[in-house]
Amino acid sequence: MATTTTPTTQPAGPDRPAGAEAPTWREWAANRWIQTGIVLLVLVIAGALPYVRAPFPEATGVWLDQNLNDLYSWVVSNRDTSPIFIYGFNYLSVGLGSSVVFIDDMLQALTWPGVVVLGAFAAWRAAGWRVMLVVLAAFAVFGFTGLWNQAMTTLALIITAVGLALIVGIPLGIAAGRSDRVQRALRPVLDFMQIMPAFAYLMPMLLLFGIGNPAAAVATTVYAIPPAVRITAMAIRNVDKGAIEAATSLGSTKWQILGKVQLPLAKRTILLGVNQTIMLAVSMVVIASVIGAGGLGDAIYQALSKINIGRALEAGLAIVMLAIAMDRVTGAVGHGAHTPQIPERLRWWVLGGGALATAAAAALQVERWPSEWRFHIAGPVNDFSNAFESAVGGVTSTLGAWLLEWVLGPLNSTLTGAPWWLVVLASGALGWIFGGRRVGITCGVAILGAGLLGQWDRSMDTLAQILVAAVIVLAIGVVIGVFMARHDLFAALLRPVLDAMQTLPPFVYLIPAVALFSAGKVPALAAAVVFALPPVIRLVNDGIRGVSQQTVEAAVSQGSTKWQLLTKVQLPLARSSLLLAVNQGIMMILSMVVIGALVGGGALGYGVVFGLKQNELGLGLTSGLAIVCLGIFLDRMTQGRRTNA
Repeated sequence: MATTTTPTTQPAGPDRPAGAEAPTWREWAANRWIQTGIVLLVLVIAGALPYVRAPFPEATGVWLDQNLNDLYSWVVSNRDTSPIFIYGFNYLSVGLGSSVVFIDDMLQALTWPGVVVLGAFAAWRAAGWRVMLVVLAAFAVFGFTGLWNQAMTTLALIITAVGLALIVGIPLGIAAGRSDRVQRALRPVLDFMQIMPAFAYLMPMLLLFGIGNPAAAVATTVYAIPPAVRITAMAIRNVDKGAIEAATSLGSTKWQILGKVQLPLAKRTILLGVNQTIMLAVSMVVIASVIGAGGLGDAIYQALSKINIGRALEAGLAIVMLAIAMDRVTGAVGHGAHTPQIPERLRWWVLGGGALATAAAAALQVERWPSEWRFHIAGPVNDFSNAFESAVGGVTSTLGAWLLEWVLGPLNSTLTGAPWWLVVLASGALGWIFGGRRVGITCGVAILGAGLLGQWDRSMDTLAQILVAAVIVLAIGVVIGVFMARHDLFAALLRPVLDAMQTLPPFVYLIPAVALFSAGKVPALAAAVVFALPPVIRLVNDGIRGVSQQTVEAAVSQGSTKWQLLTKVQLPLARSSLLLAVNQGIMMILSMVVIGALVGGGALGYGVVFGLKQNELGLGLTSGLAIVCLGIFLDRMTQGRRTNA
């Protein structure tokens, strides 16, 4: 097989027949990986030379920080007198806060037996008895861990935010699905919203709505809207054209086509969008505890700040069960496969029975979960964590110190030690190499923007953490993804684990990382690596399995070994999936590294958290915007060539 026996020393480039002349210097110079190596080499040399240092000028950052702090002071002073707030944001804030409080009060009024009966009945009716058992297990965890009230507060906030997201998102999605012009207008906005890490949403909401549930509800709503819009638009556009033409030929109006044809046929996909909206809301509502959302997120945040692993694990377990229960219910509703089949004449009787059972349970007036039914695992978990740390703490400390001293530290020194203008040029050059001229300009401007915001050193620190975590994720993810693609039994065993990992909110990943590495940058990196692994493994697996079987058989018939088949056939043909895996992995690492500031990760995440806690709008907002700049840089550089193709 000619293509598989080509010497590995031959450089990448246009296909070259065996025996052809060696590549010319022009072909070497046109090789993207050689160009990348030259750019990085120049950067490393510049970072190692002390006499070429040129820190980013601080003038713009100081000016911006001062003006933003002045703006915050003005908002605080005029929140109760300015018409903008009196007739605008204050009304919205009161409405949102009242909605959350109203739903929370309703749940409290039902008492825990009423909520359990109502939740179990709704889950059984919508998704079948298996999902009902999952919901009952979630309620049991809330009660046994003593976190019932916090769980109800979180549930009230999720219901409010998801309701708002669907009210806004589904009509926008329908409009985008029916109009190319609307879709073109919405696409860059949705791209921007999905690039922004969750933390970046918090500071503007804090400025407009203050600390509390309203800011958390708006931040969660905005964060959860994009999938509702995108998936609804996709569902409307994928409706069979023949069905629409048939309805049109029968004289249906646009509203009739929408209500009688498009929405019913797109129902299953739209419900998938609802599921994704809920899952994003669950992850965001936990992060929003930093701005006073309360609930389970606040329980985790308080426990992590005190390095109380046991209590953090209890709250994390409650969040995981909440996320799994909501995922299973909405997922099963979308599939509709396990919904109990009830004759139409009995449906209202069944619904009435459920309502009566809920009312009877609430009438018992058992307001508090019995204290004797609580099983606190915090103590044993903390004891185990301490014993585990004593046993392996030396190994993890050594590993963490080595990573900081020999990998993260030198990389950070290179980025911060090199002249800022050279780093900007290098970013533009790398974007140009991997994505073309437009991507190169975007990448250079994004990195320059992080500096103009006055967050140059923190941005380089965050970038260094992301690059280190990305290398580890890709090394592990590609190996496991390849193994998963080649072994069906391993794939069958791993798939439910990946499903569960992708259900977990990001906060939860910090708990085992802190238990292993204590606080600092290393646990933040470890949590980011584990958080980003599932999509990378899935995409590598899907890409390799998607290679044509005829192509694989042709390679095998010509004598290719397994290694040749993988490196010369499967991985090159799965290139688009691999690029998507790199993009998704890096974007997830970015979001998690920022959250890692809660356990000492520092850098831009620390700027956001410190700004939120100390009411320093300048620091918090510029750090959040610098995160967006890094997100744009990383996203465009890793998807530019794929998009242009």
